[in-house]
Amino acid sequence: MPIKVAFMQLSSCWGCHQSLLNAHLGLLNVLPELEIVYWPAVVDFKLNSLKARKDGEIVVGFLEGAVRTSQDKANVELMRKKCAVIVAFGACACHGSVLGLANLSSKEDLLKRKFTEVESISSGGGVPTINVPEVEDHIVLIKDIIDVDVFLPGCPPTTENILAAVSYLLTVVGEGPASLNKNKSVCDSCSLAKKGCLLDSDILCYGSITAAGCEEMCPNKGEPCIGCYKATTKPGAKATQLKTILDGINSLTPEMGKSIQHFLDLYLGVANIGNFYFRGDLLQRMAYEPESLTEKEVGGHIMLDVAPTGVQIIDDIAGEALYLLKDDPNFKYSSKTVCSHCERDVADKVPGDLKRDYEGLPTMDKCFLEQGYICLGPVTHAGCGTICPNKANAPCLGCYGPPVGVKEQGAKFISTLGSLCADKDPQEVLDFIKDPAGLFNRFTLAASTLGYKRNDLKEDK
Repeated sequence: MPIKVAFMQLSSCWGCHQSLLNAHLGLLNVLPELEIVYWPAVVDFKLNSLKARKDGEIVVGFLEGAVRTSQDKANVELMRKKCAVIVAFGACACHGSVLGLANLSSKEDLLKRKFTEVESISSGGGVPTINVPEVEDHIVLIKDIIDVDVFLPGCPPTTENILAAVSYLLTVVGEGPASLNKNKSVCDSCSLAKKGCLLDSDILCYGSITAAGCEEMCPNKGEPCIGCYKATTKPGAKATQLKTILDGINSLTPEMGKSIQHFLDLYLGVANIGNFYFRGDLLQRMAYEPESLTEKEVGGHIMLDVAPTGVQIIDDIAGEALYLLKDDPNFKYSSKTVCSHCERDVADKVPGDLKRDYEGLPTMDKCFLEQGYICLGPVTHAGCGTICPNKANAPCLGCYGPPVGVKEQGAKFISTLGSLCADKDPQEVLDFIKDPAGLFNRFTLAASTLGYKRNDLKEDK
């Protein structure tokens, strides 16, 4: 059965929707799985039709653009109310993007420049007030207004990224294969259930908490079940034995760490795709937002307080497995930067003479930084396919935002540039940077520590 999806456009250029439509015939594999109930940029749906739907009726909602007006804010809140899963779609929705640079100015200054001072106005002018929404004081991130489940960055995200995200979400919210039986577990049809159970040898096997229906049945081949069919609603009797084994682990061996991470990958339905962030992917969340996961104690054992299934013993097993993995050196969440996918030759990234983009012509074989051009590849999350450096002979501008572990993309690059230019006169570097915020936080200023302009404080005289 197709799942209901909705697309909402906020203040934006519509480029993210265009990137999706650029899939052309590639959409034929996806569209039959979707019931598009709202997409005013493509189909003539009215806002009232969205308001009339039941809360939570729509499975996945895509929010594209930034929150610049009161109507944008209202639409964001409406989509959260009507959709079970919310996707922040594109750099504007994830980080504020180029629109966020307006946060460097006050609302009053922006309106004055736009509607009264701009050179194209010959007479009259003034801020329009009829049939237009109120402009917000500054751009606020969507995630600061509502809970966001998936972050898909890029300006725009590539067509391949979008289709991968949609396809993945379909597997997460879909009904699964026809053979899936959530009312039974793998143990119910396991040839080792009565004799030779792997759990009896302290081998981690997750069949007791995994839904039945798998045709491979790894335990029948003497190998542990690793949770491919995800959670059962009726855990087998041996689920308690599985938890007892986890209770007794004080430190993970590399084999156990690999087993637990592989299990969690499959069982929790994690993305394993580095170009978007799904908060429901608890392994990604441990890497991106470890502080958002709290601990709890059950029966004298510490675990992470998670509830991916709603079945107590299964959630406790998942929480304990995550806790064991959280600080273990065997757990490594891969987060690569644009540089890791760049085809250019790199010696040391130390710039020669600093150059503006219009000065000279960079070669296609050598690192931009070594040629003196500012490139944000070292502090930008991979996933775009390194299109700009590899195919357009243009430096990375940072539109995919920072990689895991970097909260402030601009500050990180300033630090990086300072280290690379250690042999240069600091004043020379300062004089070269004409627009620090626009250069280092072009796509992330609204999400940065700068945030937005506050009123200047002046002493009364």
